This record gives sequence, structure tokens and C-alpha cells, in this order.
Amino acid sequence: MKQTVKIIAVVFIGIITPFILQAQSVSNFTVNLGSTAKYVREGENFTIQGDNAQRYFVYHFSTDFMPAPPPMVENASTGNPMIIDSTFEVKANEPIEIATTGLYFIQTDTTSRDGVGFTAMPSDFPKYRKMRNIYPPMVYISTQNEMMSFKTGKRPREAFENFWINVAGSPDNAKRLIKLYFERVSEANTQFSEYKEGWKTDRGIVFIIFGAPDEISNIDGGIRWSYDSNLNHGQVEFDFIEDINQFTGTHYVLKRSYDYKRVWFDTVKKWRNGTIQ
Repeated sequence: MKQTVKIIAVVFIGIITPFILQAQSVSNFTVNLGSTAKYVREGENFTIQGDNAQRYFVYHFSTDFMPAPPPMVENASTGNPMIIDSTFEVKANEPIEIATTGLYFIQTDTTSRDGVGFTAMPSDFPKYRKMRNIYPPMVYISTQNEMMSFKTGKRPREAFENFWINVAGSPDNAKRLIKLYFERVSEANTQFSEYKEGWKTDRGIVFIIFGAPDEISNIDGGIRWSYDSNLNHGQVEFDFIEDINQFTGTHYVLKRSYDYKRVWFDTVKKWRNGTIQ
């Protein structure tokens, strides 16, 4: 019998190969997300593949994780504390519909750290179509007042369109910039999502503002993104150190430095004067 619980799932058009998450260490179950990504979207199902006699405990974290700080912000805040807002049991081998976005963690032994985690994304993820999901990624190039106009203004879509026309200088250039910016947001969501949306991650913020790196190389403990040249700054390099997350496995943390301040503001300025390419 189909169960409906407050979780999330995703529909990936054209993808039919199920993605299986293997529980860590002593756990002996897997989670079928029905896609090839480590997340699901609202309205879709996941299934625990395991022993029907086993008890499976699901924890939902509704934490709205903060976007990544700019690369020159050292000792960046880790964001909001993670709080479990609901806990429930489910059975193995039965599809479970997800109705709430957030982070989920499944265990059979609540006294251990072992389990499987996955993220539930909005129904229009990774290529946002709803205004409430479209405007938040603009935080990297917008002022606080501009962000408030998108969020609480009487006409948020009009504020959104006016923002891009003002920075672009013309409707045609505004269309180009919107397409460029949100193609990068969508790609960041697709490539870098982990325990939070890809656009909020360290790789996501760099990718959205600077674009795809000219070279990716391995370094001790992580990877390096290199950009050949940017606004007379010469070669710019970003080092991401590999870290382990209990919920969704490996993720990458940017080695922040105050030295990025000038290239960051100069590049954001190109977005805001409509000359970014």
C-alpha cells in the first residue's frame, strides 16, 4: 500500500536507471530514488530496499541552508543549525511519496551514525520556473533591498524583470543575461547538489559568477579550478578541499582567501553593468 509522508522526490525526464544509495557501515539496506541523482523532487517516491521485518526510522530536517558566502569571506559561518522537525517509521519495499523539501536521513539503528541521507528538492528543480525559487540564487549579484523587492514586493516578477533591464541596459541584453545566469544556476544544481541545492554550494557560487573553469586539476586533498584570465587579474585559481558529509557523502569546501576580494567584486560588477560574457 502506498504511504504518503512529508518528504520529497524528483522526476527526471528521460532517465530510467534507478539511483541506489547504499547505507553506510553496518546498515544493510539501500534506498532507491528512482533516478540517477542523489536527490528527489516533491511529489515523487523513494523506496527502501531491505528486510520487511526491519524497522526503518526516517528523520526530516527542514533547515533552509544558507547560500555560500563570497570566496573572500574567511571563517565563513556554517549557517543555520540543523534541527529535526519530524521523525517517522516506514516499511521496506513500499513506495513512499514525498511532500516536503528538506534533508532526510534513514536508519535502522538510532544509536549509531550509520544510515542513508538524501535531499528533497522543489518540484521545478534543477531548472527553476517558479518565482519563489527563481529569485533566491540572485543573492550573489543583488543588494539586500533588491532581494527584498523580489521576496516581499507587491509585484515580484515585475521587480525581477526591472532588475535585469536596469543592469543590462536593454531588453535584448537582459534576455541574454537572464539566460546565461540561470543556465549556470541550473547546471550548478545538476552538478553540485549535495546536502543542499547546487547553487548554494561553494562550487556553485564560483561556477555561477565565473563560469566553467578553463582547467580542473587534482591537488592534495581536493581539486583546483583554474581560470586563465579575468579582468586583468591574470590566472585565478580556486581550491576546493574534499570533505565527508554524514548525510550525502563527499562534498567540496572552498579554501577562502581575502585575496579574492578584487576579482570577485570586479566580476560581480560586470554582471551588474551588463557586460559579462
